[in-house]
Amino acid sequence: MTSQIHIKGYLVDDKGTWTVRARYTDAESGKRKLLSRSTGLKVDGHNKRKAEAMMREIVEGWEQQVNAAQSTDNPQFKDCISHWMERKKLTLRPNTLDGYRVAANKHIIPELGAIGICDLTRQELQRYFEKLQRDGISASTMKKHRVIIQGVLKDAVLDDLISVNVADAISLPKGKKFEGKALTEVQVAEMLARLETQPEPIRAAVTLAVVYGLRRSEICGLRWGDVDFENNIIHIRNTVTEYSGTVYEAETTKTKASRRDLYMIASTADYLQALKEEQAKSGIYNGKVCVHLNGHDVKPEYISRASIRFLKSCGYDGVRLHDLRHTAATILAKRVPIKQVQAYLGHEDIQTTLGIYTHVLSEDSIATSKAMGDFLNGAGFVACSESCSERTDQTPGNVISFKSIMPEKLAVK
Repeated sequence: MTSQIHIKGYLVDDKGTWTVRARYTDAESGKRKLLSRSTGLKVDGHNKRKAEAMMREIVEGWEQQVNAAQSTDNPQFKDCISHWMERKKLTLRPNTLDGYRVAANKHIIPELGAIGICDLTRQELQRYFEKLQRDGISASTMKKHRVIIQGVLKDAVLDDLISVNVADAISLPKGKKFEGKALTEVQVAEMLARLETQPEPIRAAVTLAVVYGLRRSEICGLRWGDVDFENNIIHIRNTVTEYSGTVYEAETTKTKASRRDLYMIASTADYLQALKEEQAKSGIYNGKVCVHLNGHDVKPEYISRASIRFLKSCGYDGVRLHDLRHTAATILAKRVPIKQVQAYLGHEDIQTTLGIYTHVLSEDSIATSKAMGDFLNGAGFVACSESCSERTDQTPGNVISFKSIMPEKLAVK
């Protein structure tokens, strides 16, 4: 960390005039430098007290100049974060930028903000992320912190402040991965039966989440203009997000893949058509599918809380609205190729789909292995027990012993 330079001045008699002089060590070169400035006051005129007062002002000015020059070459990390945030206003969605600001102000700046950009080391960053892990910060949040730090340091490289982005060499600790609670198909059937008696907008929100796997932002942003009843298509084009109490609406989706078209199922098409007509008759029509009974827009946080209350009343304590999206994927993954599930959910990368729904794939793997076992049993392949493997000469012709087909040195013992 680059510390502030403090300069101590002293007065000298320079040819009959009080002169202020001082020495300090340059932080960059490590060399001692001399500073000198005349006060203009004569030594023989009883001016020493005036000269001392002037010296204090002169030294203070020197300190400001020296530290300002040092700050330009090695600004504090917190100042670099502020500049990075300003630049990102042009490219990031407002809610994303707000999320970065919260992470920076709450964690990064208190821990690393006072360090000079040139003095930030890989070891310090590694210790920072290890501390986050000890504090119980999730893996996804730590990735967000790394995005900020890497971005700031990348800009510092482009600005010739540093030559290497030390954040590129960071290994993130494995944080605790959150696992959702997908409902079983029986539970979904029970929940849908209860859902028919629920008021709006919770009925529409839960329906869109469990049937079409929509995200909360997509549910709140869905407009009647995006629901094409003639062609039975729902166009996902608009989103509403909320961060720190501020609501953001945008004609964009989370990712490019999130901008998708979903074919409407007949039963939900009938329900949505009836909902639209009911809103129009009651005078609460405002262009959104999910609205309060007074016609006001629904905030994302309200949808989350209301859905949790409803699911808890069904006996599914701890299940969130987003878990209904997981549930939709779980149901589909058993019936269609995973690539189709990816497109349905709007995942940019198929690895996201695979990573979230591995429990479904595990069940498929078990079924696949059982199918191979059935074939082997039908073909007469039997893995002999230990006693059988010791008597290879008595193995029937249609039964293959592991030992009989392995070289002696590699035989299982």
